[in-house]
Amino acid sequence: MAEDRMQDSLAALEAELAFQNDAVNQLNQALADQQQDLLLLRRQVVLLGEELAALKAGGAPGVPEAVDEKPPHY
Repeated sequence: MAEDRMQDSLAALEAELAFQNDAVNQLNQALADQQQDLLLLRRQVVLLGEELAALKAGGAPGVPEAVDEKPPHY
């Protein structure tokens, strides 16, 4: 009887361990995906910052200077 209870406890612990391993693997994958997203967003922020700096410094080639332009109805 005690051996049956021990086997049941062991089976319950093994099931819990399997569940926790699966949860850890899922969390690890989610973290890796978020890290990739974060790296992509950081690159986009850097590129947007460079583009903004270029526009403030005199515009980019092929982009008209919109600050001094009069609207078409004038």
